Amino acid sequence: MKVLITGGMGVIGAMTTRKFVQEGHRPVVMARHMDKNLIGPIEDKIDVELADVQDFPRIISIIQNYKITHIVHTAALVGAISSKNPPQSIHVNVVGTVNIAEAARIMKVQRVVYTSAKGVYGYISGEYAHPTYSPLPEDHPKNPVRIYDSGKLMGEHIGEFYHRTYGLEFLSLRFGMTFGPGKMVRHGGMAVTSQIVELPFARKPVRIEKGGDQKDDFIYTKDVGLSIYLATIAEKPRYTAYNISMGVGYTLNDMADAVRKAIPGADISVGPGLQFLEGPYHSVYDITRAREDLKFKPEFDMETAVLDYVETLKQLAAGQERC
Repeated sequence: MKVLITGGMGVIGAMTTRKFVQEGHRPVVMARHMDKNLIGPIEDKIDVELADVQDFPRIISIIQNYKITHIVHTAALVGAISSKNPPQSIHVNVVGTVNIAEAARIMKVQRVVYTSAKGVYGYISGEYAHPTYSPLPEDHPKNPVRIYDSGKLMGEHIGEFYHRTYGLEFLSLRFGMTFGPGKMVRHGGMAVTSQIVELPFARKPVRIEKGGDQKDDFIYTKDVGLSIYLATIAEKPRYTAYNISMGVGYTLNDMADAVRKAIPGADISVGPGLQFLEGPYHSVYDITRAREDLKFKPEFDMETAVLDYVETLKQLAAGQERC
């Protein structure tokens, strides 16, 4: 197996790259810009190609040169940048996905694993929302609200089309609330969970106005990388889409308690109420499909994830000091 990881230096891409290296592979990392912050320790164990998912001939060339058999497609325009630039968001997130699928078809790539998002479901209500939180299944209606989420759902439809029409294996992974090193830099104010960990690490207070009573289904980025690796190697998956999360509900206060254990003296205040995100996107996800088909089982709960997060921040800070 020879894997190409688009966006392989991003938050999700970097953890995925690390996982493939850990499993003995030498992945090809494709990115628009050279940013080694999250992949520095494994730089000599990967191949890097600077390229844009909008550049179809370049994608074909990379697949051909490295004899790529599998593609992990994480490259995307995310967060506030996506919302502020709808045309560019569509070009990167939708046309870029078409380019990946079409290149995979032409070059006879065996499988594409696509990073989707929980936002494809849109607003969550009824039994799946507060206070009952029934596990939300993959066949729940899709009503995306943001341009980013609409683009992700279109990417899923593109994959389904290529699967039905050309037989391309295309698996979409819908992640819960991801958290881990790097999100605060790239996602800004939307990275509420990163603020709860990274501000105390920098000896700064955290003040979040509301949302302390809201449960959500979190997933640590190392478990995201694990799920992507498992989806890449899974034998005969029965579905084209899978929920990926812890499968349980935590609140921001649960995360704050875990941070206080990892960083004594952490000054964190989370106000009461619901919806710490913009709109009712909060839910707990049914991960039965992923457990059965992909053999996915989260390795981190909230407390162990925060401990690992803090340790990773220490390692990154030490690396920057050496530089």
